[in-house]
Amino acid sequence: MIEVIDALVRRMAAEPWGVRELAAELNESRSTVNRLLLSLVERGFASEVGTGKYSLGPRLKVLAHALNVGSPLLHTGDLLAGTLVENAGCTAMLSVHCAADNGYFVTACSESRGTLSFRPEPGVIYPLEFGDIGRAFSDYLRIDRGMADNAAQPPYLAESEFPRAMSIVVRTLSNGLTLALSLHSFSEVPDAQPSLQDADVDKVLAAIDARFDACCAQDIQHLSETSTNDAKSTIARLERLVQMACACPNGFNNGARIHDHLMCNGITAKRFIQSATQEGLLSGDGTRLFPGPKLYQWAARITNMPIDPAGLCRSILQTLVQDTGETVAFLSYDAHTQKAQFLEVLQGWRPIQYKLQTHVDVPLYAGAAGKAVLAWLDPALVETLQLVAITEATITRASALVSDLSAIRQRGWATGDGERVPGAFGLAVPYFIDGEVRGSISATIPQYRKDEQALPHIAQRMLEAARQIENLLSVGVTLSRSEHGPG
Repeated sequence: MIEVIDALVRRMAAEPWGVRELAAELNESRSTVNRLLLSLVERGFASEVGTGKYSLGPRLKVLAHALNVGSPLLHTGDLLAGTLVENAGCTAMLSVHCAADNGYFVTACSESRGTLSFRPEPGVIYPLEFGDIGRAFSDYLRIDRGMADNAAQPPYLAESEFPRAMSIVVRTLSNGLTLALSLHSFSEVPDAQPSLQDADVDKVLAAIDARFDACCAQDIQHLSETSTNDAKSTIARLERLVQMACACPNGFNNGARIHDHLMCNGITAKRFIQSATQEGLLSGDGTRLFPGPKLYQWAARITNMPIDPAGLCRSILQTLVQDTGETVAFLSYDAHTQKAQFLEVLQGWRPIQYKLQTHVDVPLYAGAAGKAVLAWLDPALVETLQLVAITEATITRASALVSDLSAIRQRGWATGDGERVPGAFGLAVPYFIDGEVRGSISATIPQYRKDEQALPHIAQRMLEAARQIENLLSVGVTLSRSEHGPG
């Protein structure tokens, strides 16, 4: 199953896999590959594109993004740029050894200012025979280079296209990952510089390691179930393990409750974790578990491309349009700017419908989409809003707005009758990501047609769709900080 996911990650920006092609690639039967793909589709790890074609699913993209945001390893750009690049005037790269692939991959890269740049694609596996970095890993790990040449040569890239390394330092961190930090330049470097650069590079690696050591491992309190399908299946347990690792990049305790979260007995949980560690999904020291090199490789590959939350939820929105016939919009709320925008609008199939603009600010106080969000924000925010009339129906009295927001919280959905768009009736439901309101989905209906529609039925369908969005976009892990302390 991990090999199938790995193949889907490799093909992120290319033509989706067909079952026959993927089976040949993995040297497996078509029936086995088809069964695995269907299981992955059920959990959102794969998506069917057309008939019999499969690509990477939205769920793994969400989890990879969470790892990217939370991990000290993937947030080293400030250290790389500030400490090395500006001083040395070269390109700095952070690479990770991946034993499961007999190779390594670049996870972070920072370039110096100049007309000639060098930026390898993150997450691409290079064999240990490839380049100065691969040879440095082989020497550090005492791997026979002749035995290490099992990883595929990266396509369209020759070793000569990798500028030679001015300096490379390899270190194994406390979380079990083996990293190489290297400096590269297109120009010749005087012999007197490397020793000084090695010292600077080693300091940065030590600082990265210190970031992990400074953090406490965490205990998993609760895992949200993202699907009602066979919670004890291999793919369901794999998703939970990936959930835990991506939510806890600084490590989580391999305690007695792990088997409860995996919904199996202790012996089965131990074997499952051992298998995941051998495949590179996890690393650990016995008492703590961390994201492994394979998981970081997936995250580097996936997050190298933009993550569009509305795009991830498109199939859910399309089903809602098919069921209701009305225009459905996906609103995203930014808690930092306290602004909301429609990221995507899917037109309904009825002859008369409204068209809404995307990527423009939507007022929180006027219209169903904004009020569905505002109802769950800090009540003090209402006092800061300027309730300017957009139409004759816009609510402009704070007391009336507060009363409306209270009713929205009680029933779970909002309505707006011509408050923002004249002649339009809106019905909206908020969605929450890991407990925080992050937006809403709304249906916009011509006022003359609102009585024809069974509004409670539409509201129920939208509530169900909102729950699907929450399950997809939330990491779904509740944590408590361990009392065991750092390290």
